Amino acid sequence: MHEPIVKPAALKPGSLIKIIAPSFAVSNETNVPRAIEFLKKQGFRVSTSTGMTHAAGTRYYTSGDRLRKNEIEAAFKNDEVDAIMAFRGGAGAIDLLNMIDYDVIKDHPKIFVGSSDITLLQLAFMKKANLVTFQGPMFIDIMTEKDDAILNYNWSTFLSVVQRGDKALLKNPIGARTSKTIVEGTAKGRIVGGNMTMFTLIAGTEYMPEIENRILFLEDVNVEPWMVDNLLNSIILKGLIQKCAGVVFGGFPHEGLEELANSLDASSFLFKNLMIEDYMLSAIQDIIYDIMAKKIEKLPSFLEFTCCHGRHITTVPLGVKVELNSVNRTIEMLESAVD
Repeated sequence: MHEPIVKPAALKPGSLIKIIAPSFAVSNETNVPRAIEFLKKQGFRVSTSTGMTHAAGTRYYTSGDRLRKNEIEAAFKNDEVDAIMAFRGGAGAIDLLNMIDYDVIKDHPKIFVGSSDITLLQLAFMKKANLVTFQGPMFIDIMTEKDDAILNYNWSTFLSVVQRGDKALLKNPIGARTSKTIVEGTAKGRIVGGNMTMFTLIAGTEYMPEIENRILFLEDVNVEPWMVDNLLNSIILKGLIQKCAGVVFGGFPHEGLEELANSLDASSFLFKNLMIEDYMLSAIQDIIYDIMAKKIEKLPSFLEFTCCHGRHITTVPLGVKVELNSVNRTIEMLESAVD
């Protein structure tokens, strides 16, 4: 018999948001004050980690494994902290999975938001502590987003789920890429997943949550078509997608390609068009369509849902009951994600 899920308390005006960095470090601190000020203007208090920058001898991580593990546990134990936001993803979270005291997470449930490499922690928290967590905006997303309309969208959708406790209808906003149906249908189940590479890494370990009759969400960034081919086939060979009730694929953006293309000389028009994101995304979509059509039958699914990587970030609460509608390309929350 499965233990009931644990929902964190909802955010309130004046709540304290703790910024921690379990993965990559801060590479440029220029916009840190801007992001802190943004959160304060939303009515929240902010506390940043002392270990957000590089520590000697730790390569690109923020600090050594033990210090990062202790920082996570300290944030959960601190009764003044109401929500924990990852600074960014990158790499390094996998080092911590067999070090964390999951009883600390279970005994002190809090809002925990992040994506990318942070998916590993979220899946482990779901398996070991039954905690609802949130694939959503990270501190670096606030630091780097220059369009106020997009920033406000990202934050308002996050607050609708973690502050108001809405049973939200999650869908792509106007101005984002158009989502696309793979297999028509509807399906209900608890939603699980996150970054595709991290999901594949954790599959088969003791930190992998229950997948049967779940709605699986998968997205990634800076992956080439052949990599998506390998990852998706690996998940299928493990028998995971076949157990699910439905699948939602996110976007697969290539961060930096558009900036690179725009920096080229106007005479390089053809090269620019080959380099930009649309070209890579089209190839990835073709691969997903082809694999799902040939190897997975009658499983409701759609792709290009806006969450995590990419500029538009629609918060996805992992662990709650949802209904997937692949015709309308929506994820409807059937319960609140917070208490």
